[in-house]
Amino acid sequence: MATRRLRAFKRWMKSHGVEYSDTLDFIDYPEQGISVRTLSDLHEGDVVATIPKTACLTIKTSGARELIESAGLDGLLGLSVALMYEKSLGQDSPWAGYLQLLPRQECLPLVWTLGEVDSLLSGTELHKT
Repeated sequence: MATRRLRAFKRWMKSHGVEYSDTLDFIDYPEQGISVRTLSDLHEGDVVATIPKTACLTIKTSGARELIESAGLDGLLGLSVALMYEKSLGQDSPWAGYLQLLPRQECLPLVWTLGEVDSLLSGTELHKT
């Protein structure tokens, strides 16, 4: 059974031109956000989703674009400001259907303990660095 916020997210995706395969299953974990899994095997070349660039929250697609660019912000700092701005608008943000899925807080890898780094990143390229 789809939760209210998952239904809102699917409506948001549709309104922003995001298309996805019927083989994808979305699961709502209230404390963690949405998880996506496949219901069948995937093969090289299978298209599981098409996401227009306009459906990606970036500095350029944020309502705070002019403010961010005039302040000379870019990269993660600029994106963080864009995210804060859009979240501050609540339901008035065009990103509301997406933003309501994000966790309230996220632990940054920069402040992880070595044990957390080993546990969470083991076997990844990031762990090697």
